[in-house]
Amino acid sequence: MQSTTIFILLSCIIGATLASPMPKEDMTMPSTPPPSYPLNLQGGGGGQRGDGFGFNVGGSQNVWRSDNGRHEVDVNARYGQHLGGPWGNSQPSYDIGTVYRYRFGKN
Repeated sequence: MQSTTIFILLSCIIGATLASPMPKEDMTMPSTPPPSYPLNLQGGGGGQRGDGFGFNVGGSQNVWRSDNGRHEVDVNARYGQHLGGPWGNSQPSYDIGTVYRYRFGKN
């Protein structure tokens, strides 16, 4: 009698578990987006005694990427100048540009 009662209770529990509706939504975690890199800054400078000091600072930033990651557009800018020395200060140099990148063979 005891084994019959246990069998009936287990059958009811298993039946109730299988009969309950399963969630229809996708329970998997969404994929991780590609990393977003911050503004890329670079700089440098130097000089010798009596010759003045030259320096430049530049930066670039990705402004657009296609959904499949094969096409990218970057914007870059640079500033440079020479200070002091026998010829004095130079006029500042400004450069601004864009870069288009196509990645061959990326799936």
